[in-house]
Amino acid sequence: MSIEKPLVVDWRGLKKMGWPYGRTHTWRLMFDPDYACDGGFPPCRKLGKHRNAHVVWRVAEVLAYFEAHGLRVTADWQAP
Repeated sequence: MSIEKPLVVDWRGLKKMGWPYGRTHTWRLMFDPDYACDGGFPPCRKLGKHRNAHVVWRVAEVLAYFEAHGLRVTADWQAP
């Protein structure tokens, strides 16, 4: 049985991947031009149309950001 990588990751999954920052700083990196001078962290997407819908990030974009900024990805980020 093969384990496939997920296509999207939520906040808990982002932290499991090794993301060192909190929610507020993550939002700053996504949307504040003062913090995001190099394009910033990949924007999140919502799973629904409601304003409190669950937010997720595309794994490929997050991994590309990690690689571009020299951040390590933990080995067990897809563990349950």
